[in-house]
Order: sequence, then C-alpha cells, then structure tokens
Amino acid sequence: MRGTDALGRTLIIVNPAAQSGAAGEVGERLRRFLAMYLHGQDRFELVCTEGPRHAIELAADAAGFDSVLAVGGDGIIHEVACGLMRIDREHRPALGVVPVGSGNDFAKTLGIPEVSSDTDLARILACEKTPFDVGRVEFTPARGPASARRVEYFVETFSFGLDAAIGLGTYTLRASTGLRGAPLYTLSGLQTFGIRYRDYPATISLDGKEERRLRTLIFAIQLGPTYGSGYRICPDADPTDGLFDVCYANGPVPRVIALPLFLSAKNGHHVGSKLIHSQRTARIDLAFDAADYPIQADGERIEATRATVTCLPAELDVLKPTR
Repeated sequence: MRGTDALGRTLIIVNPAAQSGAAGEVGERLRRFLAMYLHGQDRFELVCTEGPRHAIELAADAAGFDSVLAVGGDGIIHEVACGLMRIDREHRPALGVVPVGSGNDFAKTLGIPEVSSDTDLARILACEKTPFDVGRVEFTPARGPASARRVEYFVETFSFGLDAAIGLGTYTLRASTGLRGAPLYTLSGLQTFGIRYRDYPATISLDGKEERRLRTLIFAIQLGPTYGSGYRICPDADPTDGLFDVCYANGPVPRVIALPLFLSAKNGHHVGSKLIHSQRTARIDLAFDAADYPIQADGERIEATRATVTCLPAELDVLKPTR
C-alpha cells in the first residue's frame, strides 16, 4: 500500500517536550496538514505524552488505527514501537516517523530528514508500508527478584559498554550545553573516554553456540547502520534482512588507541581495525558481571543482569519513503 492510501485512520503521538517543545508544534501542524490535504478531519487523532513510557500505553491501545505516527526523537519512536508490539500482528498498525529530536537514527535509516518545514511534513504522503525486523530483549532486571523477567523491543540499536554510556550521558549534557545531534554525542564520548573509561566484562553466546568471556569495551547489536546521531557502527546493517549486525571491541585497549577508534566510527572507518569484531546473528545471550552496566535500547536505559536479544523478522510494518 503506497502514498496517501498507506496512512488510513491515523493516530499521531507527540512528545511535546522534544526539542524544547518544538515537537508539540510540529505535531499540531502535521494533524492540520493531513486533515486538509486528505480531506479527512476525523481520520487523524493527536495525543500528547504526559511523561516517560506514556507513549507505550498510547500505542498499545491503537489497535483500531491503520497507522501510528511518532513525532519526536528516538525515545518516542522506541516507546511507540514497544506499544505496537503489544498488539497482535494481524491488527498491528504501521509505524510512521516524524523526526524532531537529537539523534534521529531510525529516521536516518529510513532516509527521513528532521522536520523543518511543511515540505518535510509532506514526506509522510510518499511512503509505503514495508515489513521491518524488530529486536526483542528479554532481560532479568538489575533490581527485584531474578524470576521477574521483562521484555523490551527496539527498532535500531541495543548496546552495552562505553557506547551505551555515551548515549545515556547525552541526557544531562543536552540540558547543560544545549547541544544536539552529532556534536552532543561526540562531547559525551570525549567525557566517557575520560574519567569513565573502563571495560565491561560479560559472558556472550551467539546463536546458542559456546559461551565466551569478553572484556567488552563496546558491544552494539544493530538493525539499522547507525547510532549516536549518525555514527556508522554497522555500516551494512539492513533492518529487513532478518539478522542483527553485531560490532564489538574487547579490552584491554589503551585509551589513547580506543578514543581515535571511536571517533573513526563516525564514518564507519573503524571496521578495518583488528580491534573490531563484526558478526551477523539472530540471537545473542548476555550475562553481565555487574548490575550497574550502561545498557540502552534505542537510547533508552535498561538495567539488567542478563539478557537474551532476538531478531523478529518482518514483525512491524514501517512507513518508508518511496523516493
């Protein structure tokens, strides 16, 4: 289904706090634009989130819609995807993305630029539903009983180690510096490779094979090619091929070597280093040596002691530009 027919009855979920409130204004403009252009005032409903994880609940209740548009950054896209995954596949709406955020990595994977004008809003009209893979994370929470397993989903990235610390570190830096995009992630990276530089020992098993002990520096599980606002950590990752692309580096590695290697990932040049390991897989089992590791899924923190990450092929229809 292509073009305007791909939208159908549409729920627009907006994070009004994204980009210092800009997303709220973009969401309202989008609703008016779609209603006027498609002559269907009743087809488009807009709701704003009221706090963290609210978008999950809103999306989980969207079974009566054909499409759900997430307006904001990677955080709200992550929450909306998690909510949609609570709906059975037959009745699950398609996910659309209207990027107004700091990282926008999933939007980059789709080839959708950040919204700056009504021309950008019109891009949603030139999309078709495309089945995308989804990452499923079943994990043992770092707090509470070990039997209380939880499930989270992601559409772009899951990582732990220094790279996750960098992504999570942007939250406080964004407020204190006003930076966004690649400069924000680069500054967080420089700080992380300063006083917080360390490795993260873990036990890893890929596709159920023999467990390995790693002194992990970074460990990224990717559906799309980028994280950290465009760092091409897995340049060849394809979110429609049914497999994860995994990139990891082991310690011990001196900081003076690790830092330029990290910076070279901006353009994907790190993949030629003998310190970098790459693999394609459908399942990863992880056991972390400590409960305080930085772990993130699409930029959102996960606190866990163990995790099983599984690729679900073609599980979510995504509105992808046709040109």
